[in-house]
Amino acid sequence: MSIAPRSAVLDSVLDTSGPITGPTDPTSRATVLDALRGFALFGVCLGNIATAFSLWEWEGTADLVPRYELPADATMMYLYHALVDGKFYSIFSLMFGLGFALQLGRRADAAAALGTYRRRLWILAGIGFAHLLLWMGDILLFYALMGMILVRLREMEDRRALRWVAILLALPIVNYLPLLISPMLTLGMPFFALGYGASMLVGVDPESMLVVTESFVHGGVDDIARLSLPGVFFRFGDLLYTGRPFKVMAMFLLGMVIGRRRMWEQLEVHIPLLKRILAWGLVVGLPANLLMAMNAGQIGGGGPSGLMGLANTVLYTLGVAPLAMAYVAGFLLLWQRPGWQRVLGGLAPTGRMALTNYLMQTVIAIVIFYGIGFGLGGRLGPTWFLPLVLAILTGQTLFSQWWLARHRFGPMEGVWRKWTYGEGEGSGGRRFAALGKR
Repeated sequence: MSIAPRSAVLDSVLDTSGPITGPTDPTSRATVLDALRGFALFGVCLGNIATAFSLWEWEGTADLVPRYELPADATMMYLYHALVDGKFYSIFSLMFGLGFALQLGRRADAAAALGTYRRRLWILAGIGFAHLLLWMGDILLFYALMGMILVRLREMEDRRALRWVAILLALPIVNYLPLLISPMLTLGMPFFALGYGASMLVGVDPESMLVVTESFVHGGVDDIARLSLPGVFFRFGDLLYTGRPFKVMAMFLLGMVIGRRRMWEQLEVHIPLLKRILAWGLVVGLPANLLMAMNAGQIGGGGPSGLMGLANTVLYTLGVAPLAMAYVAGFLLLWQRPGWQRVLGGLAPTGRMALTNYLMQTVIAIVIFYGIGFGLGGRLGPTWFLPLVLAILTGQTLFSQWWLARHRFGPMEGVWRKWTYGEGEGSGGRRFAALGKR
């Protein structure tokens, strides 16, 4: 089962001046990065509702009554697969690597900086694990664990890092080749085996997607909780099965290079480069994604397999990262225009509270689509997803603006920072004594 992740995000991109003794003042943050993160959060929410929370393509939901089908549903679902799914989590991966570079750039004391960053990652892993028990599509825990590997690669010089970006983006193809021999030959098999064992332990048939669908559509809290433990193992099995570590690390490294060079500080200098990225991203990425979307099957069917699955993996390699970078380049080019900058800048508060908003999207989606809420899963069709996500993002933007007018950091961002820096670490501790107040 492949569930589109929403992202994981460092809750902020820290200023690079001075030692890492405490959290960075929000006024020092680059607004364009916050706005880009807010833009990515919109796409992540749309992708996850389309491919996961809505249950629209899940086995067993096609016959639900009432099912609010509209003529445009098939076309909209195709466009979500082609233009949204996978692209925005790639942008978030990029932002994670960028934030990593900036945080370790503030290293009056390199050892202290590394210690602080590792502590942040472990806390993020804890938040992610709790979220994973709520929804098996969590990506925070995975990003935190991959971040531990990124720490080991921090001394890699830029040119070498860019070579590894290209290699890592191609490795999912190599990762898929053993599956042509047997579906058992996957890096995810140990996790799948644990998932099967955990399923039998809690009395769930691991062979039936209908059981999972039924629990989400009609089940209560107990039914969903019963799936939590197997869901943890199946989630990580799926991440390895699809070669996600290679894709994510590629974007981490690319973001690290961009963060070191601080390219966003002189966007006008990089306009020719941004135009080339936009052009090549569309020329290469768009056709590949349009073809890949034609292969998008029902989630209960496990997606394409055999040679068709290999073709799908190749198209993913050619399409997703280039189109994601085209989106980033297009966003930054629009940012150069004052009118567009005012519009896009409205997303900055949402991006500043990305961790809070990311987690809240799970709560909102569960209430809307699962049986413990309004139970619209499998009933509300794809034509409604875009208006719904725009409404969610509008609400989150207004809430973020309201909250940040009264507090220094978002709710979860404040918790993350407090647990990272504590209250007994010099200036950082003193700043946290008044956390949440201006």
